[in-house]
Amino acid sequence: MVRRLIPLGPLLVVLGALVLIVASGTEIAGSLRGWVAGQAPWPRGVLLDALVAGSAFLLAIAVLMTRRSVIRTAKVEEALRESEERLRLVANNVPALISYVDREQRYRFSNRTYDDWFGISQERMLGRTVAEVFGEEHFSGMKPHFDRVLAGEEVEFEFITTEGGRQRALQVACVPHLAPEGTVLGFYMLGNDVTALKRAQEDLRFAAIQLQHDARRLEFLAHHDTLTGLPNRAMFQERAREAVAHARRHDKTAAVLFIDLDNFKQVNDGLGHDVGDGLLKVIASRLRAVVRGDDFIARIGGDEFCVLLQDIAEPREAATVAQKLIHELGKAYRIGEHPVSSGASIGIACVPQDGHDVATLLRLADAAMYRAKEAGRNGYQFFSVVLNQDAAAAAALADELRAGIDRNELFLVYQPRIDIATRQVVGAEALLRWRHPRYGVLAPEAFLPLADDTGLLVPIGAWVLREACAQGRRWMDAGIQPLSVVVNMTARQLRHGTLAEQVRAALESSGLPAESLLIEVPETVLRQIPDQLEEGFAGVAAIGARLGVDDFGTGYASLPMLQRLRMSAVCIDRKLVSGVPVDSERAGLAKALIALARGLSFDVVAKGVETHAQREFLAEAGCRVCQGDLFAAPGPADEVEPFLRARRAA
Repeated sequence: MVRRLIPLGPLLVVLGALVLIVASGTEIAGSLRGWVAGQAPWPRGVLLDALVAGSAFLLAIAVLMTRRSVIRTAKVEEALRESEERLRLVANNVPALISYVDREQRYRFSNRTYDDWFGISQERMLGRTVAEVFGEEHFSGMKPHFDRVLAGEEVEFEFITTEGGRQRALQVACVPHLAPEGTVLGFYMLGNDVTALKRAQEDLRFAAIQLQHDARRLEFLAHHDTLTGLPNRAMFQERAREAVAHARRHDKTAAVLFIDLDNFKQVNDGLGHDVGDGLLKVIASRLRAVVRGDDFIARIGGDEFCVLLQDIAEPREAATVAQKLIHELGKAYRIGEHPVSSGASIGIACVPQDGHDVATLLRLADAAMYRAKEAGRNGYQFFSVVLNQDAAAAAALADELRAGIDRNELFLVYQPRIDIATRQVVGAEALLRWRHPRYGVLAPEAFLPLADDTGLLVPIGAWVLREACAQGRRWMDAGIQPLSVVVNMTARQLRHGTLAEQVRAALESSGLPAESLLIEVPETVLRQIPDQLEEGFAGVAAIGARLGVDDFGTGYASLPMLQRLRMSAVCIDRKLVSGVPVDSERAGLAKALIALARGLSFDVVAKGVETHAQREFLAEAGCRVCQGDLFAAPGPADEVEPFLRARRAA
């Protein structure tokens, strides 16, 4: 079955050509037969007949090929029509604005969405300008973008339209239509309604802002008092820890002022809680007005406030601030219709005089505040009796210290020493503490000056030496060895002149091998060395115990002198360690001291190592033994023992 019939015209042409070919072929064949048989001369019309036959053949071929080309062209046109219909169908069912615009900004194609938006049918859209469809106002904003796309750029932009009775955010993309030679003939324009997306983005942005506001509010409430707006106890303790750590690293002084209002209960009970709350707000305002900008104020509960004085030159600055606070808080107030008067009692605890632990400082400042109340109120008291220069209080604390010794309130904690190259635990330093029945655990800075003044320091030092040696022996018996026990000796103990005898007695009573004991003396002692003290050092060395210098690097002793005194170890001054590696001057001095000490075969120990950067610096400088909170905090013997038994630091 023939799928397509050839039209009559081309068919007749092909048939005529075939007739000519047959007729010419017959004529040529007849002429050639006579010539071949020799009966006739060469036929002159053979070439003409051949030309006629060839022309007819070529004509038939041309007609057939033309017909084939026409058929192919028709198929292509039909496919294009089908494709165009499909594209138009797709375009008309897409909710976006799709169109083609010529160089005069006239529409040559648009989809049905234009009809939905603007009420203009596709037939009526042809030839309209963009300005006619969107309006002159919107077109003026779109024209700069059209100029760019007609210059050959692809352009994207957004604008707001109010067509169709509603406000829409329209996102438009324009792509130029280029001729083969590069001329821009027009451009394709796609417009998407992004109103819902913009609204969702705005809602999300608002929600994010609200969440940030709520988070800041919650953070504020977590760290601040809602009544006065001052930081609360938790935030005060956090800031105080930072200040104490800074004071320790840089050898500075800081102070905690514990403030309690003297007659707040009478105001609150007599005039009501509203007046009491108003008074607390005024108190908070006056505290802010008095203290420096670098200092920190907090309400820690009820009518109690705390002020943290950071980086002060000496404790007497805290007394000056306390006096100003007492004067300011003692002024008359007016809360609503009620005249109110209030005073304050203030207790002061200082770093390093009273310790380095925030909880301890708060307890001591609180205790000093109660002493201020007992002294008549509306005044201040230092916890340290030395700073208060209160002979009666000093005598009372001395009596408490004597009683505390009898009640075994003194105890030792131990801080391990680590070989940072092998991470092996190589020793532990014994540190003195006093578990005071009212003030809690006190660091030696809080009571050793008093013990020195009252003659209690020497017996306390002898007890520390005996107890540390006994604990070292207990660790050895438990299988923890070899291990050095480190004991510090004060200047007063050394001046007493019985160093060698105390060491020998402690070693004999405990059974600790002499080589397991390291006695550290402060470098300040080596400023002037009497013969008696040098003999004591020689006696310790003869026993077999080792000697070391604490806080080395303050400039009092030379390395050759240490060799003469038979010292075997030096402990780098904490102030130098705290400055490395950031402080280039301290870092350079620390490197030089470590290099000199190692060159003379001294063991080098770095105390107060608190950061990984410090440890890495010390390791590179050649200091192998370190001690500090980075590795392990000081603790009682039973708490430190598992760490020592593990024999390795993290």
